[in-house]
Amino acid sequence: MRNLLILPELIKSQKFGKNLLSQYFFPETSIYSTSLELHEGFITVVSNDQRYCIVGKGKTIPSGYNYVLIADKIPARSNIYSLKLQWVKFPGLTDDFDCEGAWESWTNTFSFVEEDPTTEKQGLRKPQIAAIFNVLSHWRIGGEIGTVVMPTGTGKTETMLSLLVADKVKRLLVIVPTDPLREQISGKFLTLGHLQNPKFAIVSTSAKKPVVGVLNENFKTKEELNDFLSKCNVVVSTMDLITAGGLEMQRALAGGVSKIFIDEAHHVKAPSWTAFRRLCDDDKIIQFTATPFRNDGQSLDGEIIFNYSLKKAQDDGYFKKITLIQVNEWDNSKADDAIAEAAVSQLRKDLVDYDHILMARCNKQTRADEVYEIYKRYPDLNPVVIHRGRSVEERKEAKRKILSKEAKIIVCVDMLGEGFDLPNLKIAAFHDIRQSLPITVQLAGRFTRTKFDEKLGNASIVVNLKDADVPKELEEFYALGADWNTLLPRVSTNRINKEIEFSEYLDGFSGLDESKIPFQSLRPALSTVVYKNHTDTWFPNNFQEGISNIDDLDYLFHAINRDKKTLVVITGKKNSIDWGNSKDIYDISWTLYVVHWDTRNNLLFINSSDNAGLYQDLAKAIIGNQAEIVNKINIFKTFYGIERVRLQNVGLKEFLGKNRSFSMHTGFDIEKALDQADKEGSEKAFVFGTGYENGEKVSIGCSYKGRVWSHAKGDIQEFTEWCSHIGSKLIRTDINPNTVLKETLIPNSISMRPLVIPFAVEWDEAVYIEPETRITIVVDSIPYEFYNTELKIIEPSETDELLFLLVTPKETIKFRQVLFNNARYDDYKFEQVASTHEILIIKGKKQLPFVQFLYDNPVTWWFVDGSSLHGNSYVELKQLIPSYPKEQILGWDWTGVNLSNESQHVEPKVTDSIQFKIIQDLKDGDYDIIYDDDYSGEIADIIAIKQHEEFINIQLYHLKYAKAGTVSKRIDDLYEVCGQAMKSINWKFKDAKEFFEHLLRRETKKGNGKTCSRIELGDRDKIALLKEFARKAYPVEFEMFIVQPGLSSKEPSADQLTLLGVVNSYLKTKGLINLTIIGSEN
Repeated sequence: MRNLLILPELIKSQKFGKNLLSQYFFPETSIYSTSLELHEGFITVVSNDQRYCIVGKGKTIPSGYNYVLIADKIPARSNIYSLKLQWVKFPGLTDDFDCEGAWESWTNTFSFVEEDPTTEKQGLRKPQIAAIFNVLSHWRIGGEIGTVVMPTGTGKTETMLSLLVADKVKRLLVIVPTDPLREQISGKFLTLGHLQNPKFAIVSTSAKKPVVGVLNENFKTKEELNDFLSKCNVVVSTMDLITAGGLEMQRALAGGVSKIFIDEAHHVKAPSWTAFRRLCDDDKIIQFTATPFRNDGQSLDGEIIFNYSLKKAQDDGYFKKITLIQVNEWDNSKADDAIAEAAVSQLRKDLVDYDHILMARCNKQTRADEVYEIYKRYPDLNPVVIHRGRSVEERKEAKRKILSKEAKIIVCVDMLGEGFDLPNLKIAAFHDIRQSLPITVQLAGRFTRTKFDEKLGNASIVVNLKDADVPKELEEFYALGADWNTLLPRVSTNRINKEIEFSEYLDGFSGLDESKIPFQSLRPALSTVVYKNHTDTWFPNNFQEGISNIDDLDYLFHAINRDKKTLVVITGKKNSIDWGNSKDIYDISWTLYVVHWDTRNNLLFINSSDNAGLYQDLAKAIIGNQAEIVNKINIFKTFYGIERVRLQNVGLKEFLGKNRSFSMHTGFDIEKALDQADKEGSEKAFVFGTGYENGEKVSIGCSYKGRVWSHAKGDIQEFTEWCSHIGSKLIRTDINPNTVLKETLIPNSISMRPLVIPFAVEWDEAVYIEPETRITIVVDSIPYEFYNTELKIIEPSETDELLFLLVTPKETIKFRQVLFNNARYDDYKFEQVASTHEILIIKGKKQLPFVQFLYDNPVTWWFVDGSSLHGNSYVELKQLIPSYPKEQILGWDWTGVNLSNESQHVEPKVTDSIQFKIIQDLKDGDYDIIYDDDYSGEIADIIAIKQHEEFINIQLYHLKYAKAGTVSKRIDDLYEVCGQAMKSINWKFKDAKEFFEHLLRRETKKGNGKTCSRIELGDRDKIALLKEFARKAYPVEFEMFIVQPGLSSKEPSADQLTLLGVVNSYLKTKGLINLTIIGSEN
């Protein structure tokens, strides 16, 4: 445009190696020239009474001008508006950086201008103003680290900028987690963001921009660092760079700044942060985060001084609503296409009214490149891909298209990095789902932020239900029909409140500032000795009387929380080193004591990190000389209420006259130890095992002397809660400690197969725990999903080889297990029989030969007397199992059914089969789902499901044809079907949602080149809905049915009833599952 002159941006910069010092003076600006004055070698441009001197390159710079620019060519009237210009003189621009002048210029320039959306007045948002006041207050009266919690999108960065100027911070250190965020945040401080924008007018234009130093590498000397710091108002660095600089450089940095901001504090890693933090004054540190809990699972240090909740942000209009768009594609090869199609469809709808942008999120660069190929099918939406695997030029061009909003689709890794401000991002396509609450909360802020000067619609998030395998705290977010608008504020608030509660718990301790070890990081082992308190009080300050040689300690700290009745003592003792004699080099041995008085049970719990004794002196010092330890047989009450206990270690004390000996028993020696403990002259010294309590796996150990322990750890608050739980058992008089270990299962080592007929073989229990999708079996380079394979017993006998089949959709391969003694110990191996297939198993990222996998994860054999074999560990039942009651066998009329036909197969279905008849009969009942799960990998041949008001009932029907085609007393007619029933109990102990995912994955039944749906009643949507009910801990109950038309209900054999009794007992004792037997009425 004629008379329009573009003045370039002016940033003064100086490099110190890779480190950069910069000060911002002037933005790129267009001015209208009112006149031009021609001189020899230069032109004067006049605009609004300002005079700008444009000098040709190499020409002498005239005096008398405040604004002087050099042009790339000799300036003339004909080219003045097309020249490339560079500043050489500007008010305040000097050879040196004047950080002192910038700092002085901030005096009384900050105004608390609040926005008013009703009048479209720009200014600080309510949470920003509140946060600023809280930080200013904390800096004046607080004595510890302060934490500011502000959801992503509510103006956290502008809050930091405001604090710099409002409090006239002399020298500010800003620590960020990543290199891109370092570049981004330093750019914000250079310009002071929106603070000096005339529309905001929060900071006067008379205030100079700060001198910003960016640390990209460590200086070689402390003097170089100090010189750099002396020129800065703001220093920006990453924690990784700071910790790599060594102690001397860290000390110089900590001492050279007056305030410290930790941005995105949840990313801080515990060891690196703790080491640097000790060099800083706590009251100068402010942490900014959307979630006050670190990604490593630990709490942030310090006090939460401002918490602006997601709910409040929603109520105040800073977040747009979120719509969750769910696709349901179980074929991995089609999943990305389905997500992209749904996301693009939503984008096109939005673009009718709003300038929205779609972001496709992937977890790896290779995944991003794969997904980008899909979005390239929509060229009119200008898709771009951006990640560090692309060239610098590609990333630069992609970023240009993003910022100009030319690109309507962005494919990236990890959401473009934190702090990226683009309110137009309104559609998130999750090709890979985020796995933590902190990042999910940030994601929501990224896509729901508003902008009052731009018309934006609501946010949409697209996910595939099949991929929703997330931690428990995120399950609700990806449930069918989930409402993120209510879930986000509730879940986030609950988690933050938990952190606040823990923070308040720690605040109850006196004198924490004196501790060299932050209490947030203390995670004592769950281990304790327990004393009965025969008084109604305690005296925690007397602890010094109970710790021996306390005067010789080099370090002693204690804190008491009188409200929660908890005492923490930390001691340190210098020890000489073994490899030198220097007095200046030594080790420090630290000991932690946690003492808790449980007033409800009136028990005193003492935990010490050294586990050096029973701490009787400490107990007496705190609760008096009548302190009575809980020990001997009563300590074994701690096992009460724990189901399916498996003992791992037993220690035994044996008394032989005046002598006594100690022996420890593991594995196969446990049975001998327990038997011996029941005899006169010996006692259990300790017992340790695992089991299930309240639906959770637990570990527990206790010693005759009086110690209780677990393999778990927790923070101090969790330790006290664990103590109270243990104490509630120890005080009970109705628990008989002599009987709590009677029902444990004890293995014996064998080198020859048991002389009992096996009737079932199944995978190792650890295999069933894994999600089905994590395991793949590869036969001769052909992969088979685990959920389409199974193990089958063959040729069972009392004496012959232990043989089984690996069954895949295309191959059936025979294996045997061999037991032997290798002269040192009993052992076993697995061998492929009469074939040479190359078989591998892939579990996660690990790949093993199949026989090696079987050795590491041996199959379990079940025998007709109820015994079992796992590897070479043989377990026999201690009690006699009753036979199955003959009168409970249901006799059916099988007229019209060929008893030799078990399966209905695929279309056309075999209508005279056992399976077809059962399905037709079930259809006459009241069920929501009837499902044909026949073929390898099945849970059962038929699954019938009914959703009741308070629980989901699942019936598993296991079928077997009669080998002779007639009713008989053949026990081998029951082997396979009984084995199937035994194996299917494992589904009760898996996450219930995996059960329904299995049905969705296998919905298409294939056979003989044909396909059909396995769903005989109901549909996929109903199964998906049941999965969501199960995900929300809706109770699921199982029933088991064995159907063998060849079994006579009137005259079954004794062997048949014995085997059915074994199965019935196993299902009831392990899973509380009822078994129904259906035979023939003959």
